[in-house]
Amino acid sequence: MLMDGVPGPLPRRPALIAQETTASFLWRLADMNGMAWAELVRHVGGPRGLEETDPRLQEVWLGPVARERLARVSGRPLEQLEKALPTLAQARITAKARRQVRVEAWPEERLPVQACALCVAGRAERPVWRVGSDAWAVCTRHGRWTGDAQGRFQVSVAQVPEVVEAQVRRVRLERKTGLYARALMADALQVAVYWWQCRQMGSRGVWAGRQEALGVTRAALWAVPMVVYPEAVVVAEAMAVRERQRALGRSFAGGPAGWTTGRWVEWVGERLGMREEMAEGGHRALEAWLVAHRNTVPVVERLARSAPAAGYRSAPLRMMEPHGEVPRFGPLEQVTCLPWRLGSPMTSVTRRAVSRPPGQGVRW
Repeated sequence: MLMDGVPGPLPRRPALIAQETTASFLWRLADMNGMAWAELVRHVGGPRGLEETDPRLQEVWLGPVARERLARVSGRPLEQLEKALPTLAQARITAKARRQVRVEAWPEERLPVQACALCVAGRAERPVWRVGSDAWAVCTRHGRWTGDAQGRFQVSVAQVPEVVEAQVRRVRLERKTGLYARALMADALQVAVYWWQCRQMGSRGVWAGRQEALGVTRAALWAVPMVVYPEAVVVAEAMAVRERQRALGRSFAGGPAGWTTGRWVEWVGERLGMREEMAEGGHRALEAWLVAHRNTVPVVERLARSAPAAGYRSAPLRMMEPHGEVPRFGPLEQVTCLPWRLGSPMTSVTRRAVSRPPGQGVRW
């Protein structure tokens, strides 16, 4: 039935899946109703002759008029669609624009991530593509690592349950810390990259065992995030402790004698169970991070301040230098303040040498 020249709701409505791309949702809606993709797009205001999209590589941007039409044909309130599809309301297309539908390629550094196939089983007949906050995701329900690396979109990590537990801890950290936790996670992963490429810390022990369990070698750089993820989350948690103190202008642990930044580095090694490796060289990466996150409040002023209010450890952290702005989406290596990159030759961190700019290395 036509209403104002626009079809009414289609017979079948796909389930809404959080963080799905608009292109992916349009493909599922068309498939479920036996329509060609181009036909559905014309229903929402697209031009004739529009080429089919590849939801793995492209996004469909809809203007206000097209969004209203999509809500009508999908039988969903627009508010529901915008909540589930994060890019739906982000198109820079005005209501007066003649072209209400635009197809654009995703930037290479921000390709969508495939949703866990087990999660969408029974809810979608084709792969579901999600706007990735990172270049990969971890499904804690089914123990799967999903991403776009070398075609291996679905990798089981059930044999390394500590990876799944690390994701649970990361979500908890983000809930308590806010968006700043994304910067800390980016920095922690780069610290792990330094340890990995210098063959420090867990390279001879826990990481080697995890590689064997996953069936990968050191040459498989796409698998490095999986291998180092549990330790990286521990480092991010420790960084959050340090940054909460810095936000208050205080020294580590509030300033008791002996708890200097050097003691913080030792404490990280203790938490990782790698004290010897830290002392043998692992400390360098953390010290480079501390230099970038130095406490600029004079000691006299710190000592004069009163104790923080109760519950301050659970309040979101404000943005602090060198992270003035943290994007919500995209590879984590574009968020970090540390200069080295996975897959690039390593030099002295004290010289902050970078042989490959962000976005040209292995995507995190």
